[in-house]
Amino acid sequence: MVGVIVPVHGFAPYLAETLDCVLAQHPAPHAVVVVDDASPEPLALHTDHAPHCTLVRRDACGGPAAARASGLGALGASIDLVALCDGDDAWTGGQLAAQLAALDRHPGAALCFGRAMVVGPDGRPTGERWTQFADGPHGGPELLRLLYGSNPIPTSSVMLRRASLEAAGGFESDFRTEDWDLWLRIAARGDTFVCAPDAVVRYRRHPGGRTADIATQARGQLALHRAWGAVVEPDAREQALAADAEALRRATRRGLRSLLPRRDPYRR
Repeated sequence: MVGVIVPVHGFAPYLAETLDCVLAQHPAPHAVVVVDDASPEPLALHTDHAPHCTLVRRDACGGPAAARASGLGALGASIDLVALCDGDDAWTGGQLAAQLAALDRHPGAALCFGRAMVVGPDGRPTGERWTQFADGPHGGPELLRLLYGSNPIPTSSVMLRRASLEAAGGFESDFRTEDWDLWLRIAARGDTFVCAPDAVVRYRRHPGGRTADIATQARGQLALHRAWGAVVEPDAREQALAADAEALRRATRRGLRSLLPRRDPYRR
């Protein structure tokens, strides 16, 4: 059975589109949990969505990893497949079916992921392209090296086997790049990932998004590369750390936002 977790914090102008797309999938998910991560104004679901979703409100804002952990707890024990969709992204038609088919073809895979169509605030494609994995299974040291170098997996295109997720320590993470840390934890156990190219998510770039602050993104990457450096050769580790340091210098020179941590983990 499939459950979907949608974390939200604060004003959520794209949430209705997100839930429309999730609920329109065939087959439909068995459960959808929307987690309000202590928004200043408590979240209320539209009447079109409220009967089909469970709304959970956290008392303190903990960021997406903590929100997803709360969502997992609310899904119930019968849910064995956990799909992710952030509240500003949208699944395309057939995404859920493509994920299920890929995991059915590869019963040993820990998770399935797809590809991203990057769109702007108006929903129009930006033309940005992400690194794309080949169709089918990926694993072993090569996967770990690839995931250390970058995070080409769109979070909102991911479906995880709950047993694999829990074996890797769950959603909770000490890193701002919490999804990236989770992929590394799963890959480090030797688990296989499977790419389903037909599982396409509309990944939204907008000024309020967490990836809009390049400086903070670089700081998060630097912390992760330091922590996971033992999984790759020293040259690869030093190359990644040097690139992170240069990204921070460029961001500082360009006057992009403060390097100091912000209080709101969703709008850094």
